[in-house]
Amino acid sequence: MHHALQIQEILLNIFGHCYHFDRDVAALARTCRAFKEPALDVLWEELIELSPLVRCVPKASHQLSSKSYAFHRSLTQIEWDILWSYTRRIRSINLQQDIHGINHECFISLFKPPMTESLFLNVRKLRFRYPDDKHLLLATAPSLMSLDIRLTSHPHSSFEDSLKLFAKTSPSLARLYILPYDYAGIDINRIDPKFICHWRNLQIFSCSKMPLDVTTLVHLSRLPALINLSFTLRSTLPDQISPSDSPLIFSNLDRLLLCSEFLGPVSHLLSQIRLPAVTYLTTYIDFRPARQDLSLFFANVRTSGSPRTIQALRLIQPYKWGETSVPGDRPVLGLEDLRLYVPFSNLHSIRLDIEWKIDLTDSELLMLVSTWPCLEELSINREWGWNTFGGITPNGLLQLLQSCPLLTVIALAIDTRAKIPPSPTSLGFLPRLYDINFVDSFIEEGSVPAIAAFIASLVASCKLYFRAWESFGMKAPYGGVCHDRWRDVEGQVRDAVYQRR
Repeated sequence: MHHALQIQEILLNIFGHCYHFDRDVAALARTCRAFKEPALDVLWEELIELSPLVRCVPKASHQLSSKSYAFHRSLTQIEWDILWSYTRRIRSINLQQDIHGINHECFISLFKPPMTESLFLNVRKLRFRYPDDKHLLLATAPSLMSLDIRLTSHPHSSFEDSLKLFAKTSPSLARLYILPYDYAGIDINRIDPKFICHWRNLQIFSCSKMPLDVTTLVHLSRLPALINLSFTLRSTLPDQISPSDSPLIFSNLDRLLLCSEFLGPVSHLLSQIRLPAVTYLTTYIDFRPARQDLSLFFANVRTSGSPRTIQALRLIQPYKWGETSVPGDRPVLGLEDLRLYVPFSNLHSIRLDIEWKIDLTDSELLMLVSTWPCLEELSINREWGWNTFGGITPNGLLQLLQSCPLLTVIALAIDTRAKIPPSPTSLGFLPRLYDINFVDSFIEEGSVPAIAAFIASLVASCKLYFRAWESFGMKAPYGGVCHDRWRDVEGQVRDAVYQRR
């Protein structure tokens, strides 16, 4: 055997590429003594159900059904030692299924063994659904670093008790995720957020559906390790922070995601906090912002942190299915509104998606992008649409791609009525451009071949995510026809790219 295969780190790296194929890893563990330990470490690194543990002691277990096992007697010390030889290797438990593979009594036996130490001393990551009648037993992993709870129903008082228990047993927790399993209909507004104050080492707290109070925000602002934060903003929260108080400083926060009904409370909050290190700032709102709200929002983003540090600035109003919207009643967003992005010279990602119309010419777009040399994503009203027969011309698109060589994602309306230029040989193919969305771009049937040839001349990779007319703006009366024509464009582009291979 080559001496390199006697190094544990090399074997772990190699065996790690087989983690989707448990039978292969198990076979490696039986191949030789040198392979046994690293192969078993890979095989047992994550559990998605618990029956494999029970099956490790076949003389003490029996099968209840095709997917469930149980112990038929108490385990001996030797059998507990066998279990320990496997559970010490487990780093992650991901219990997302309704059936854990064992019955309730067996579950209690594993998580409350007749010994002083937990069987799961080395578990770093735990993910489970709530409510679960066994969830309290899961708080037995003292080395836990990541806790991910998916809510399947409205939480009640026992949920807060569970979190307090986890805070007691896992004080070094670094990552906490609390999210609804199904985003529709799960209300977690009734949870008291002060339980978060039990943790002092959080690096990531993600709960975009949970509102936080001032006490909790103050605690989070004092955590030096916090780098990622997402939460829902109550409309009354900014008024609770006294302007006379010193601003809350999130000294190392890198990513911030805020959810709110209206943009105004977000702007108010940003005026009273400082984000000196933030690079990703994302805001989700439920209702269309007014023009003055947009101006105030971008002004407060500039004052809350350094414009040079922000790389991604996203303002998104998700479309709600079932709601009607009249495009003619929407305000028009033009160059002066988009100038609000200009002070942020280091932007890599721009995503603006609000219930507005878009009016932007080639020259205006090119003037804007000239201030963002590192731009990788430019997405304007991908969902709400531009609601216009015009848009950026093919020549303007070509100049955009020449000006932004790092661009990989675009969402714009394109004017297919304009003259379609040939792709210059100096530009060559753009292997990085992989996500193209021409939103609600009108297209005549006769323009399909020319547009397809133009796009194919720019794209080098067949791994292209191509979309058009999938926004919620100008659906009638041309939506169905244009959608079919753009599908034809997509097919011709893919055929042309495949033929070049």
